[in-house]
Amino acid sequence: MKAHNLIIACLLLSSQAILAQWQERPLPRPYSKQELVDGFYAQFVDSQATVGIENMEPLHFATGKGFHKPYGDSYYLCPTEAMHQAGKLQLPPSEFVIYQPNAAGEHWELCWLGALQNADSKENSALRRTLQKRYGSITLPGDTVLVPARWFTGELRYLKNPFVYGNEVVSKWLKTDSVAEGVVLERQENRRYDYWAKTSLSSDIWPIVNRQKGGRILANLDGGHDKEQEKFDTERELILYARDINRSINLELLEYEFSFQKEYAVMLRLDDAGRMGLTPLLPKELTIEDRLLLTTLATAVEAQPAYTFMGYLSARGCFNAIYLKARFAKGRWFFHDYRFE
Repeated sequence: MKAHNLIIACLLLSSQAILAQWQERPLPRPYSKQELVDGFYAQFVDSQATVGIENMEPLHFATGKGFHKPYGDSYYLCPTEAMHQAGKLQLPPSEFVIYQPNAAGEHWELCWLGALQNADSKENSALRRTLQKRYGSITLPGDTVLVPARWFTGELRYLKNPFVYGNEVVSKWLKTDSVAEGVVLERQENRRYDYWAKTSLSSDIWPIVNRQKGGRILANLDGGHDKEQEKFDTERELILYARDINRSINLELLEYEFSFQKEYAVMLRLDDAGRMGLTPLLPKELTIEDRLLLTTLATAVEAQPAYTFMGYLSARGCFNAIYLKARFAKGRWFFHDYRFE
């Protein structure tokens, strides 16, 4: 145990030089327009989503008192090859733990909990014995044994409360830890409303409706841990957004020229300045009336303030779009998020 603490102390003393390297990390790249369009069709039209939460590896948290679940949130790793390469041993899909020995938070350690499937099989039991012999072990209350992941040095990335959207696993939070030989040296959090450059509109975008300016509500599609609450919040947001869109349009003229009811699938995509652009997705074949109506809607969308909506974060980058079902009836627009279809 003393040797273990000495190793950690040495790593912490040398952490400043290592942190300088991590602080140069670029922000996640935005998805291309084509990637976002393809993701919509794969999940919501063709029902051929190729990703899922089941493809990810859970990350847990523990202290000397045992496991705990911060605020009831769930975390999933964006696994890398280096995490699963313990010397010459290739680890199977696994569960990991960020272990904090005491409440003072002097340091955190990344630990291996066990194989995700068939943890008690002969092969995985033999793997555990080999890892414990080579890297040591930490026993939690209830006789749960962790193995310090001293083989891993690199960037540990994980998503909080993720879900599948546009054929990608996305989240409002992407957390990044810098790890050296299993010891966590730095912890960062990118929230989706922190990804874009700070402005007077986006710097304090929490809670859900954070500001009213010039009669226009600046809203952010966020919610809590509960999906039903998030659905309620999102519907409320889109009612406000529809109000602002409809205010931007000459509704009397629109109702006169377009007396029919129509429904479309559209994508709102953020640019680097936080402005939204509209891309029609469905129907794929548009009539002249459809094009005129959607052009009017696109103009209204582009007129909204920057950072009205934000994107999501994924293991691959910034998922900078939302998919909406846009219904036009009686000269008004109404919106529904495809996430809750």
